[in-house]
Amino acid sequence: MTLKLSDIMDLDYLLALDERPETADSADAIAERDREIFRQMDAGKMNDRNLLLSWLDFRKLLFFDQAGPSGFRRLPGQVFSQIFVWAARGLSLAGAVSGMALVYAFLAYHGTRPVNVALFFCVFVLVPVVFLVLTLAGLVVRHFRRTISGNGIFFSLVSVFLFHMVPKAVEKVWKKSGKSITDPDHSGFHDVLFFIRSRKQAYGYLFFWPLLTLLSVFALFFSLGALGGTLFRVTFSDVAFGWQSTLSATPSTVHGLVSLISLPWAAWVPDALAGPTLTQVEGSRIILKQGIAELATTDLVSWWPFLCLSMLCYAVVPRLLLIIGAATAQQLILNRFEFHPPRFRRLIVRMKSPVMDIGYTELPGNRPDPENSPENPDLQGATESSTGPTCSEKARHRPGRADTPVPRDAGKETAVSTDMTLGTPAVVLAPASVWDRNAVDRIRPLLGRQFLLDVKQVVSIALDPDADSLLLGPSVLDGADPVVLLQEVWQPPIRGLLHYLVQLKQGVLRDKNLWVLLIQAPDEENLGVADTDRDARVWQETVSRLGHPDIQVERIRP
Repeated sequence: MTLKLSDIMDLDYLLALDERPETADSADAIAERDREIFRQMDAGKMNDRNLLLSWLDFRKLLFFDQAGPSGFRRLPGQVFSQIFVWAARGLSLAGAVSGMALVYAFLAYHGTRPVNVALFFCVFVLVPVVFLVLTLAGLVVRHFRRTISGNGIFFSLVSVFLFHMVPKAVEKVWKKSGKSITDPDHSGFHDVLFFIRSRKQAYGYLFFWPLLTLLSVFALFFSLGALGGTLFRVTFSDVAFGWQSTLSATPSTVHGLVSLISLPWAAWVPDALAGPTLTQVEGSRIILKQGIAELATTDLVSWWPFLCLSMLCYAVVPRLLLIIGAATAQQLILNRFEFHPPRFRRLIVRMKSPVMDIGYTELPGNRPDPENSPENPDLQGATESSTGPTCSEKARHRPGRADTPVPRDAGKETAVSTDMTLGTPAVVLAPASVWDRNAVDRIRPLLGRQFLLDVKQVVSIALDPDADSLLLGPSVLDGADPVVLLQEVWQPPIRGLLHYLVQLKQGVLRDKNLWVLLIQAPDEENLGVADTDRDARVWQETVSRLGHPDIQVERIRP
């Protein structure tokens, strides 16, 4: 399955809907729904990525079905795609109009002063080339700076434009129109825009290449507008070109420079169009005190093919190649996207939990009849919660939704392969002053059951970044991701502890996900933390302000 940026945004948004405290569905109902979706997949042939994307196909059907005909029927991925398309159209139009208008001003020839070739070349060829070189240099610098000090100033400008300026502009337009395209109540649209802006830290790097594409689209259509305006002007009006300079520039020097610039197309373009000859260069030189009365028309019009080919070769084609390269780079980044954050792990756990907790008898076709199994009440209760119509059947039989398409994996109830990896290697960091071996042993099964984590090693730490970094060598961290730090929820996120997290993340854990696992004190009977816990919310808000999307706050559920 090909991963798209809209898929990541929609998946994250739908997971956030399930985790809201005000959601209409209980945690048990959500877990049962996800288990039902899992049973209808050909899960034995899927890795975690394809498993999540297949879940997304099912979940979209349920989302649109629950929204009804009058609800807001847009997901963040679709909204962002529409904003991107309209932004590209607007920038294309703005670039073409500005390029054509500017070239018309340059080609305003009234019969007395020809168009200055040098000035025209600088504005419509040299300036685009300079901006292109600066862009490429910025990409090279960004490639090295990402491993040193983040993404730099340009990335910050990208984030501001994409997450604030464009959504606010769209929101203002919709407000002035008095209605939404799909929903008279704008709350759904505002909610989606807020979600897009809130993912600035987590997914900001995924939006770098799309914005670079938008900027390149503007530059491309500016050059196309200038090229089209030049061709139109020289076709339907009489335009003369000439060159002049106060410096001691000889015609042979100018001709040599023209020959050098025209090398890319000189081999496949007729000599008459490749560029002016030495004689034509001499004949188009303007001397102020002599005027242009004695200059030949053939010499004055010999420059326009050279100027048009220069714009095409040095301004249009490179920008087009840059757009193609940006699209390729974006897809490579998406192909390498890893679903490691806790919100994705929770979903995988919910879907696979029937296989781990109940076993083979829970799979379709092997469920015992509750009425015939009174001797096993625990299994009876488990199987009763799984009976009833499947998710695809519910989608088909919703009123008014009989024609709802079913994802390609719907209806395939295949047993899950026993060799599917259910545990991700992880390393646990346990403060030595609080957590002894017996207390840590209580955490291991909880991490496996709730997050599908296989604790590879437990490291006793002193909360000293220098000393703890020495303990986390390659032999400890090799193959383990995430690294889980045990943290009592009642302790506030003081500045020293936050500094420790940042130092650890920027040091030995720079290529790892760092989870701050909130739990109760080790001597508590129940280590779980409720979703309404105020201390947990303070931790989540504080860590989110650190600006490190790879530092996540998670909690043990009660």
